[in-house]
Amino acid sequence: PFWRGRWCGQSHATAGRAQTAPPSRPSRTSPTRREMAALRGLALLLLLRHAFVVTGKVQRGVVHLGSDNDLPWHFAGKFGYAIGHGSYDVRVRLQAPSSEPASLDLEVFLDEEWGRIGALKPCRRALVARKTNLLRASPGEWSPWVGGLLVQAVRPHIWYFAFSRCGGLGAQHNATLAVEYELQMQQFDGSELSVELRHMPRAACVAILCLSVFLLRLLVGCRQLRRSGGAVHPVIRVLAGAALLQWAALALQLVHLLAFEAHGASESTCEAVAGVLFMLSQVASSTLLILIAQGYTLDPSKDIVLKKARPVAAAIALLHVLLVGHGQLQGEHSSKHHENEGAIGWALLTARLLLFVWFLAGVRALRRSSGFRLQPFLSGFMLAGSLYFLAYPALFFVVQLFAEYLQHPLLEIGMAVVQTTSSFWLSSLFLTRGLYYQVSTLSASLLPSGLSPSSSPSRSKLD
Repeated sequence: PFWRGRWCGQSHATAGRAQTAPPSRPSRTSPTRREMAALRGLALLLLLRHAFVVTGKVQRGVVHLGSDNDLPWHFAGKFGYAIGHGSYDVRVRLQAPSSEPASLDLEVFLDEEWGRIGALKPCRRALVARKTNLLRASPGEWSPWVGGLLVQAVRPHIWYFAFSRCGGLGAQHNATLAVEYELQMQQFDGSELSVELRHMPRAACVAILCLSVFLLRLLVGCRQLRRSGGAVHPVIRVLAGAALLQWAALALQLVHLLAFEAHGASESTCEAVAGVLFMLSQVASSTLLILIAQGYTLDPSKDIVLKKARPVAAAIALLHVLLVGHGQLQGEHSSKHHENEGAIGWALLTARLLLFVWFLAGVRALRRSSGFRLQPFLSGFMLAGSLYFLAYPALFFVVQLFAEYLQHPLLEIGMAVVQTTSSFWLSSLFLTRGLYYQVSTLSASLLPSGLSPSSSPSRSKLD
């Protein structure tokens, strides 16, 4: 990594000065518990960040290459290179039942020409390849590493790698070859993160910090409620659960990125679980908004909505988990530039629009049946909820306008910002004595135990 040579170079130069004791300073009081906890957390992050050895992204797999008329060409992987001189290395070997060595080519394509591949016959695609490496594959024995350099001078590019046996059919002309390969890719500075992931660890750390502050603020508010004799309302518990799910998802995503740096593996269990947890966090927030839109906490006669909504919420959560899980199992494809690409993204988009229609219908029905006092709150609530439900559809279409290497970070960071912003907004509704507090039954649950809901000033105004 870039810091290794710099720190190692400085260690000998500063060794002599390190033996000289600095001038004494006045003693200060011992650090507080919060300071010690912050220092321990920072030290843990630094250990996790620097304890790994960079080896490069490793793409492993098996491709089956046939004869001229039977799929002699197969996509192997892709990697986004930042500006500079990136590198790649590959080695191959044949699996059973192959018994004789065979020759094949590794073809490397620039993203600007990749769109033309589909219109060409497999054995003519090498005409648009920027680089071609000849490989000699033997049964059960790895070939020597073969590689090259890829230069980006103007902007980052995604490079695509594919295997072909069009130019080296050899003795096994009519046989289908099972080729096992390992493809390693590195940036100019030795980083193994593709260009769309280079800034994601920093973004994850910032998001974790913001959510930690939010959860601490929420915990303090809940403790104040308990000390005053009130009860923590279910909507506050659901909000806390949604925030905890998002925090866990971001933490696992950070662990995945650090493991990526350690081993170069592009897929891991942490990444899959993080995607599921983040989607469950969004489902929890969506359910909370729909419940309030149906009249929960705003009309005491509709508190039964909570019991009826539980099986529906469970079904919605299961649907989202299945969609996200299916998308994770699909692995890497040449046309997949973010997690919600293709049919999975369209299915999630449809589900989010259906939830938005349900939310909007509930708010409109509540506005027709409610009195004058609820109208100002419902107007602002409908606007904020609509922005939340339409955020994913908007981002889904907007990211398509950007280059492929920008689509993943824009979608991931955008959704994290939307989810975190919604958590702060909902907490301000539930924990402050604002308009929602005045028109909802939430104030009754926040009263000290010595008071009854009917004696609440806010409820007497509504009556």
